[in-house]
Order: sequence, then C-alpha cells, then structure tokens
Amino acid sequence: MLYTHNELKTQTGRQVMKNGICLIAAAALRMHADHKSEMVSQILFGETFCILEATTSWYHVELFHDHYRGWVARNQVKTLSDESFELLENSTKQYAGDMLAGIREIKTGAHFPVSGGSTLYPGEKGVVKISDREFSYEGEVLTPETVRSRDIAKLATKFLHTPYLWGGRSAFGLDCSGFVQLVYKMAGISLPRDAYVQANQGKPVHLIHEALPGDLVFFDDAEEVIDHVGILIDEAHVIHAHGTVRIDKIDHHGIFNTDTSTYSHPLRLIKRVT
Repeated sequence: MLYTHNELKTQTGRQVMKNGICLIAAAALRMHADHKSEMVSQILFGETFCILEATTSWYHVELFHDHYRGWVARNQVKTLSDESFELLENSTKQYAGDMLAGIREIKTGAHFPVSGGSTLYPGEKGVVKISDREFSYEGEVLTPETVRSRDIAKLATKFLHTPYLWGGRSAFGLDCSGFVQLVYKMAGISLPRDAYVQANQGKPVHLIHEALPGDLVFFDDAEEVIDHVGILIDEAHVIHAHGTVRIDKIDHHGIFNTDTSTYSHPLRLIKRVT
C-alpha cells in the first residue's frame, strides 16, 4: 500500500513523522522499492531526509544535504519528531574524520563502525546526541572551522584502496562522484551527488599548471558527456575512484594509468570549489 506525503499525517489518526535519520553505518538508497533494485547512493550515519511517500516496507525520501532521491528500507532508518528534527537541523554539525572508526550507543552498548564523513551532533562531554539517544564516537572529529582548502587532498588520501562500488559514498565502497562528495563533506562543503552536476559548481581553472591541490578535475566519454571526476593532489597527480581509490598521473590530456600505460580518462575541465 502506498501513502502520499500528506497522507502520512493522517493514516493512523495521529501526527505521523515526516522526517528521518540514518543511525546505521550506511543505508542503501535504491532506484525502486526493492532490495534487488539498483543502489543509486547511500545514506550515512547521522544524515537526515524528508519522507515523500511510503509503503509498508519502504520510504521514498529526499536527502537534505544534496536533495538526492531514492527508496530506503524502513527497517534501516528511524523517523524523527518535528521537535527532534528541528534541534538537529539547528545544531552545530561535525563530521567523522577517520576512514573508519567505532561508535557506541551508550544505553544499549551496541558498537559498530561508521565511515568518514558521517554526521555527528555534539552534545555534552563529547557525546553525540540524536533525539533521545546518545552515542560515543571513538575517532577524529572534524568541524568546518578546522579544515582548510589545502587539507582536502590530504583528506582524500585517507580513502586510498577503498573498493569501487556503484552508488557507494562510504569507506565500505565508493564511486567517483560519491568519493568526491564525501571528501568535500568532511571539509564542510556541500556538493551535488553526480559528476555532471558537480561540474557546474565553482570557478573554472583554465590550465592544469594553474591548478591547486583539492581542485576538481572532470572527464568525459566518447559522446563528450562528463562521466568521471577526481581530486587533484598536485598539478601532476589525481586521486579518483577507478577500480579502487587510487592515485594516477595527470596532464592536459587526462589521466595516465600507470598500470596499463594508457590514458584512461580524457580531461574535460578543472573547477575550484573552495
């Protein structure tokens, strides 16, 4: 049975919560309401969303941080009261700074790893407080004030050798644009989800020798459609998700894959977002 967003308010005769949050390491966001459907992205620990419609087992949601839409299994996320949601949205946000680190729910003792880039909400004495639940995070905590633009390339290298995963945007697996979005999120900078949309952000850098560490580099396919993105380490090296997160050489032609001794991705443009 399918309920629209407005029907969510009245289907049981009481106020039904319209916003939610992920409190596991990563919940799959799928194209359709089916576990066999393509995973288009992931919702990380601490990320919030609006519920657009619902079935008995699935929510159709829009993520607040990048407005991406998809279906998530209801048993992988939690709903929030309006009051709890407002408190989270108005609170200072911090981000998990380690590639992987443990988090423990204080009341239940449940312990599990969360990815770098997960959203943390600081409470008293370093406790992460979400609604009526409290967590203790064991890793480095980043705030936008502590990360400078030149740190982005360094953050990116934390994910070296992470396997490629279509739709992935966590330390458990990344696609190219999910990798870039995640690294920039750790620096407190919001980017869209897909590479061709990310290419519309920032200011163009016309020559590669004018580029700086942390600049975004975009690549196109045979039809000149942007289909790949990476982060410059310096003017001669790029870090990107291709098989795994790896560092390759780059010049004005594109990415030179040292394993195959060929150019794997033709360079289309360079953008500076910071």
